[in-house]
Amino acid sequence: MLYKYLKENYIPGEPIFTGDIHITGMTEENLRYHLKKLTDSGIICRFEPGVYYFPKTDIFGELMPLTPDTVAAHKYIMRRGKRVGYYSGYTLANRMGLSTQVPFIQEINSNFAPASVRKMTIKNRQYIIRRPVVEITEENAPVLQFLDCLKDFEKCTEIEPEKCGKILTEYARKNGITKRMIDRFITNYPIKIYKAIYETEVEYVSS
Repeated sequence: MLYKYLKENYIPGEPIFTGDIHITGMTEENLRYHLKKLTDSGIICRFEPGVYYFPKTDIFGELMPLTPDTVAAHKYIMRRGKRVGYYSGYTLANRMGLSTQVPFIQEINSNFAPASVRKMTIKNRQYIIRRPVVEITEENAPVLQFLDCLKDFEKCTEIEPEKCGKILTEYARKNGITKRMIDRFITNYPIKIYKAIYETEVEYVSS
């Protein structure tokens, strides 16, 4: 029963979190027992307590181990195909082209953050996980990232404000970010964000 459920819901190389497994009639004790059987037989692999995966092979047929970044992305950003988070802080600035610095510790805002701010370790990799200002959805994630960049641009970027504004303006246009969308969430941010909007001269769709 468990094997069939996993095969129907997960692909090789995708993290399987035990907390996401829901099978009618299966107790937590039974779940642990069957996960151990599948692991002992080599059908699935154990990454760490509570995290498993179907092994994936490369072009040479070698097993590809699951990486901490893959686990973090599936746990805190896209959980079972649903948007629950996004990269933030220095990580977001680097991904947006606002900074050339590659941060050692990745930062993520997530609905699954266990506290307001928590430093987490997945295997040997560290992450800073924060709770978002509002619940993250597929629809509002681009707007929240846009506002986060403005909030943190003095701290996380080393480029001129005008260049930062051009990058964010292009991002806003690409994602169809409107003034109405901005107005809906901007009150959740510190007042310094208005100063950032003025200094960067960022533009977004007016309607």
